[in-house]
Amino acid sequence: MPPGGPASPGGSASRWRDLTVAVELPAAAFGAAVDVDDLLSEPDLHFATGAPTSRLVLMPRLGTFSRLVLEWETLPEIGIFSATSWPADTFTTAEIARLETWMRDVASVCHAHRDRVRATAERAVRDASSGLDRSEPSTVGAGDATGHVVSAHVGTRAAGPTPSARYPIVDVTGPVGAPSDPSVRELRFVDRATGTELGRRLTAHDDAESAFEPLADGVTRDDLADWYDEHIVREVLFDDVWQVCVHLLAGLEAPADVVYFS
Repeated sequence: MPPGGPASPGGSASRWRDLTVAVELPAAAFGAAVDVDDLLSEPDLHFATGAPTSRLVLMPRLGTFSRLVLEWETLPEIGIFSATSWPADTFTTAEIARLETWMRDVASVCHAHRDRVRATAERAVRDASSGLDRSEPSTVGAGDATGHVVSAHVGTRAAGPTPSARYPIVDVTGPVGAPSDPSVRELRFVDRATGTELGRRLTAHDDAESAFEPLADGVTRDDLADWYDEHIVREVLFDDVWQVCVHLLAGLEAPADVVYFS
């Protein structure tokens, strides 16, 4: 055991807990789904932004095989819309047109606020890993926001710091600058308190196996494996909070599959 206690708290699973996430919304989000509310039943809405294509995907009714997709490269207003439903008469042509109009409006809002959505998800992960049960913005009403804040309860197993561990909170990040070997995917394990690099996880693009490489005294491969497992839990939380933000921006309730139930 290294001086100051074990490097990591070990691999025991963290408890399922409630993280209350405060989300700042523009005025356009409130009542945004009123025109299509009769067409939706426990909808599932996903927004992905990236280069070169962004995408909004809607499954409008739980238990049906309907999928509506809007894709765009520059502006959602001129994006390409497609709809697939089985059976084919799940929605009429007029109802599909209503859903398309709504999705284009939602996509515009999500596109305009994509940086805030990302910042909210990142904040939630950082607050949860710091041991907090509530994540709130440091300022309200900055930029083009209107200062409307609502709260969502998200279930997570993200662990807080372990005071007895030598490194209570470890973050996992990508390489600094260009990778030394483009054929290898590299993740860095960094002590949040000091910025000390503790190790790396290396994965060759043509190989499913990964190698853990400790870089600090007292850090073992098992420690790195435990920290990587916690990193995956945090990534799940990021995705869940992202989807919560998208639902709220669209005028929908938070998706039931990510909400915390005691």
